[in-house]
Amino acid sequence: MIVLLVLLGGNAHADPDPKRKVVVIEYRSGSSALPGIANRVVATMTKLTSLQLLGPDQTRTMYGDQLDQAIAKCSGDATCIAAIGKKVGAADVLLVGVSELGDVILTVQRIEVARGEAVTRIADSLPASAVPSDDQINGYLTRLLSPGDFMRYGVIDIVANLAGAAVTVGGTSRGLTPIEALKLPAPATYEIRVEKEGFVPFTTKVALPPDGEIKVEAALSQRGGESAWYGRWYVLAGAGVLVAGAAGTAIYFGTRSETRTSVPVSGGLE
Repeated sequence: MIVLLVLLGGNAHADPDPKRKVVVIEYRSGSSALPGIANRVVATMTKLTSLQLLGPDQTRTMYGDQLDQAIAKCSGDATCIAAIGKKVGAADVLLVGVSELGDVILTVQRIEVARGEAVTRIADSLPASAVPSDDQINGYLTRLLSPGDFMRYGVIDIVANLAGAAVTVGGTSRGLTPIEALKLPAPATYEIRVEKEGFVPFTTKVALPPDGEIKVEAALSQRGGESAWYGRWYVLAGAGVLVAGAAGTAIYFGTRSETRTSVPVSGGLE
């Protein structure tokens, strides 16, 4: 039978940065069980979060060849491990521990570098031949990390041809142009409206991917003027989608009428 224990440390910071740097390293107490477990944790975190992650190999490159000796010397002490995280510029360290006492004991603690304390810990007892499933690793992480760490974000950069135009994104006013690029929860769909008195409003809808960036070029024209609809475009870049001109580019055309539409076109721009 597998027994999972969850131990909470002191009061953790309520809202840690969901894009902070987190180091994942291993401490083994004479055990060769669960090879590559830290890398599996990193791979799962990469899928679920927008954290900047350093696995054991990347951390070793930054810290130096003495990393393994430094981890062993710490013997799991949170303050000592935090010093390793500080040296590589991390905000948190996930220390994955593997030991054997009949069963394999897997422990993971999240250590806040600034505090030098473990704020969350899990310990799981596994049969000698067992390997944690992906679902089990997901479960570990939901107990170790803040709920906000699983909120992923993208960026919408709205550029208008006029200053002083009111920008509304997802029903929320974002001020007057020019505005800063907006960091928003993703994946999500947002309606965008850019308007100014005397001009035809620009309206469109975009699907924002996690860790992606969408640039929206909103060209407003005076009422009664003529402007081709295809003269206004924006290109989705990020999350595996390449910039205009390469195969597989996703291009969306917005309309400046009162009708809100978005038309995806696959291909490239010449």
